Amino acid sequence: MPLVDGPDCRLNVEVTGEGDPVTVFAHGITSSLQEIAAFGWRTRGTRVMFDFRGHGLSESPPAETGYDTPCMRRDLEFVADAYGATRALGVSMGGGALLNLLVDRPDRFERLVFFIPARTDANASVAGERYPEMARLLEAMPLEKVADVMIDAPESQPLFAARPAWRDLIRARVLRMNATGVPRALRAFSAGRPPVTDASILGRIAAPALVLGHENDPIHPAEVARRLGELLPNAEVRIWPEPLGMLDDFSAFAETIGLFLTPEAAA
Repeated sequence: MPLVDGPDCRLNVEVTGEGDPVTVFAHGITSSLQEIAAFGWRTRGTRVMFDFRGHGLSESPPAETGYDTPCMRRDLEFVADAYGATRALGVSMGGGALLNLLVDRPDRFERLVFFIPARTDANASVAGERYPEMARLLEAMPLEKVADVMIDAPESQPLFAARPAWRDLIRARVLRMNATGVPRALRAFSAGRPPVTDASILGRIAAPALVLGHENDPIHPAEVARRLGELLPNAEVRIWPEPLGMLDDFSAFAETIGLFLTPEAAA
């Protein structure tokens, strides 16, 4: 599919499925629609996946154009409105963009899913320490070398010890990264404001929401997921005991998402 003219650059958008409802999927930082597409595998209706600016196959506007949460929100809002999405899923950065949109348009979506939210209104973030270093690596090394550094990092070893297959998955993810746009996004998010400045505003979002998180993740603390569930008036929170444990049975996980976003399909 050709690139679509977005708010600041051309965006890569892919549409699968057909009919109602229409669900938009917003990926996390350093990721792409190639990875988030699997999350919608069991979601019925039309699925709209896209690459944020500087990610995947979308264009990378100049750094001064902006890569922070409000800018990513513009990409998400544009795609959601252009394709008539009525439901939404956001992963990490994509979830922050979704929250930023909902602050101004609390009734925009009928159903919501947030996967490993990184921030709500809190200013402190471990990402502020790690993201600039990752940006430096992407700018200084070929992607193959960056993959080696990330896989060999001490903090990665517990994950690989429990799930050896993740070595290949992480390597493939790094090799797909946009080495121009991703560093710009990493720096913008390390210094940017949180998605929400007044958490009380989230109480106006009446749509049913599912918040999914896991324990022992320094960038996506389970406490953030729990707090988001408390701030949203109609939210269900599910926390797994270890990082990415929900992905061990991915078919069941995708079914959980699909049944929540499109419960009418189970009737």
